[in-house]
Amino acid sequence: MQRTTKRQTTLPLAGSLVLCCAIGAPAHAQNHPTLYGLIDAGVERLNNVSTGGSITRMPSIAGSAASRWGLRGSEDLGNGLKAVFTLESGFGSDNGALQQGGRAFGRQAFVGLSGSWGTVSLGRQYSMLFPGAANTDIFLAQIYGAGAFDTYLAGPRLDNALAYLGKFNGVTLGALYSLGKDVQTCPGERANGSECRAWSAVLKYDAPTWGVGTWIDEQRGYDGSGDTPATADLSGKKDQRLALSGYAMLSQTKLTANYMQRKNDAAANAYRKSSLWSLGVAYPVTQAITLEAQYYHFDYKNSNDGGKMLALRGTYGFSKRTAAYATVGALRNSGNARFSPSVGVSNTAVAPTAGQSQTGIMVGLRHTF
Repeated sequence: MQRTTKRQTTLPLAGSLVLCCAIGAPAHAQNHPTLYGLIDAGVERLNNVSTGGSITRMPSIAGSAASRWGLRGSEDLGNGLKAVFTLESGFGSDNGALQQGGRAFGRQAFVGLSGSWGTVSLGRQYSMLFPGAANTDIFLAQIYGAGAFDTYLAGPRLDNALAYLGKFNGVTLGALYSLGKDVQTCPGERANGSECRAWSAVLKYDAPTWGVGTWIDEQRGYDGSGDTPATADLSGKKDQRLALSGYAMLSQTKLTANYMQRKNDAAANAYRKSSLWSLGVAYPVTQAITLEAQYYHFDYKNSNDGGKMLALRGTYGFSKRTAAYATVGALRNSGNARFSPSVGVSNTAVAPTAGQSQTGIMVGLRHTF
């Protein structure tokens, strides 16, 4: 995943006082939260859409990073202990609408305690899939990336979550448990056992020139019948992803590899088991120009449906905060698959017809603050 440097600005004292009052904190506990954000907008052209011809559009999911703004802050509680919080809102730069189902702070909304032992946090936050794959999947949460085959990979967030994440001399370990994974698709905390619950964990090691890791993410379904089990009960059915990944630095060039297996008990028999692997490279040509590429290969175990995709991107940095880019996603479907390289488009009217290939090209501009 491409990283961008964020220049944070401190809110005025009046803004801090308003926030403190809003949460009922005493005046002496001001934490001076920081405002940060990113705006990424571009124009995309997709060929071979199912309605015929090509389409030119300005997508909500931008080419190199998702647009967002947020507030984060911390308070020193003494003896190495800090209170921390993050409120982060996602929006579409094409029309300004809220993302993540219209949530005010759909990207992140959590509070926690942090120390040398790590951070414990409560609220809406990322699955451990995200820190597990962040260093190895260059195009993970971008318009042409792993989300083309599995949309959850493009935004792995969970509601009602309790999490721990710690880093110790290169070792990162973490775990998360959600009491109700997504109030919009799986209504809140349920009374029926594991219904709507989710958990994830990560373990990885980062050395100066290489790193390896593994993560697991498991979610349970919802039977849709209130608190009374239905005949078509999904509450005991799991959707599990398990991955291994690694990277190596050869001078300034980064090489990455990822492998993920998924078992979705709620899917049709032919599509219950699948695998996704990828190989990537990132090369800084100059201080301002970076070239990146990643190849993805997706297969269902019991079906001929699948897909292969090559994602390419070139980025020119005008400064540490502003960059222009051009990116390409070329996807070839097999069997009756209708995957599109553009995240969120698969199996829609903009996707190709069954078995047909599709290519997306996008140019855009990104600014961080």
